[in-house]
Amino acid sequence: MPSIVATPGQVCSDVAALWCDSETPCHFLNRQCCLIGIAFSRTTYRRVRAAEELGLAPAEAEEAAKHLVANVWGGYVAILGDWSNGPMGVLVDPSGLLPVYLLSTSEHVILTSDPLLIAEAGGLETPVSYPALHAHLLRPEQRHRKTCLEGIDELAPGSLHLLARQGLQIRRIWHATDFLPRMPIPAFTDYAAQLKELGAAVLQSWSGMFGRASVAASGGVDSSFICAALAHSGERFDCVTLATPDPSGDERIYANRVAEWFGVRCVERIYDPAFYDPSRSSSRGLPRPARRSFQHILDALLVDAMADLGASVIYDGNGGDNLFCFLHSSAPVADRLAAEGLGTGVLRSLIDMCHITGCSVPTMVAAVLRRRLGKGTRESWPVDASLLTCGTDAAYSEPLVPWLSPLGISGSGKRDHMVLIMRAQNHIHGLAAGPPRFSPLMSQPLMEFCLGVPTWIWAHGGRNRALARAAFAQELPPAVLARTSKAGPDSFVRQIFAVNRNSIAERLLDGLLAANGVIDRHAVEAALRTDERDDNSMFGRILDLLEAENWARSWTR
Repeated sequence: MPSIVATPGQVCSDVAALWCDSETPCHFLNRQCCLIGIAFSRTTYRRVRAAEELGLAPAEAEEAAKHLVANVWGGYVAILGDWSNGPMGVLVDPSGLLPVYLLSTSEHVILTSDPLLIAEAGGLETPVSYPALHAHLLRPEQRHRKTCLEGIDELAPGSLHLLARQGLQIRRIWHATDFLPRMPIPAFTDYAAQLKELGAAVLQSWSGMFGRASVAASGGVDSSFICAALAHSGERFDCVTLATPDPSGDERIYANRVAEWFGVRCVERIYDPAFYDPSRSSSRGLPRPARRSFQHILDALLVDAMADLGASVIYDGNGGDNLFCFLHSSAPVADRLAAEGLGTGVLRSLIDMCHITGCSVPTMVAAVLRRRLGKGTRESWPVDASLLTCGTDAAYSEPLVPWLSPLGISGSGKRDHMVLIMRAQNHIHGLAAGPPRFSPLMSQPLMEFCLGVPTWIWAHGGRNRALARAAFAQELPPAVLARTSKAGPDSFVRQIFAVNRNSIAERLLDGLLAANGVIDRHAVEAALRTDERDDNSMFGRILDLLEAENWARSWTR
């Protein structure tokens, strides 16, 4: 039974905060601050449990929000202000690891981390918004402020939302641009040492909350960083790795090398097409169909392995490529040229990016010049209109966080880095309802640090995510540090498409997306007939539409 953990009284109507997990406690730090979730001190990296630890004196909501952002981190929402006099302030921590959704009715303002609770607790309808769903499918890598449920918006992380009789006012408290690089630039080795200590402190803090962890290990940079950070901080953990039956998606040899290096167990699980259910939504209970259609199989395999290992949480490296600035462009060279002028440093970065991208020096020079002239940048959120009907209301396409509004960084590599981090927002696992997975790399201290590292530092020595590799270079096997390739479940996904083609066709062509004008039925019919083994096949897009269809049906009674 859901619990109402905060009822701050009359504002413009009854305000209730609903939270999905009884283990996500509500702490009234003082009469003007209710903190829900998990918060750690920025100085001790220990959990904040009382107002005395926080040093938060009664203050206006905006002052209190600034104090919290500067002094704590974690996955939390704070309800601030003198509730008896209004307005009430709601601050979502900058990481977004505890998402907060808002629904306003004529009688209530409801805040929740789990949209399912809205219907369960209040008997309110949560219909699908098909214009918002269309906008989501046009830009699936962008997390929108409006969810795909009618009337339910997501509150922007790092912003204070003031609920007053006059309506909702939003004030940005945390600014991504505040953490961009400043001169002088530290040495690469200094950056690496800082990242090592910060990564270990962050993982130790989370492990103190969750207990023994299993790491979803691939032997790649991101999951290996998590393993090394846990080992460095003395935390116990094990590994679990998933593989396809064929070599194209089999990373077990690398995952086992990591496990053997740290002397921990590594449990293996194999993708089996028989486990795939074409009528099941992997995004069930979420306010948008942001997960891939086959992820319910990953969830089941990971949970099964976690039980074998006696773990209480699964850490994944989701968002690592984005956080660790995996750019594949001329941006790092152009950034260094702008910061230092033409010199040996720019030439080194030029060679580094040629190694990473595989292009020639003349090609890279031309790309740098185009970028400097403002001609080499790409659309931040390219539209994928394939298999969809034309047109959508632009009001549904507003990004969740307004990071890109400053014009001073237009065309820079740091803008590209921020776009990368924003693209990870739909794919991280936080403290809300869902599988027992958690994405610790997106924690606020790591995010702020990585934003402050110049783009060319991440490409040092001609290796992508070089700083993340260097942070634990002495604590990881050389074969893992040198690895640049990555496997994936592509062959498995093609197989489930082929096996379930008829069921998929039936659900899509006679489903809610077709009935509500979201998909182009004739284009979908043609795409369903293509050979999934063909590189031009749209099997991936079809499966994303199937996930949206199944998600919409899960919310339709």
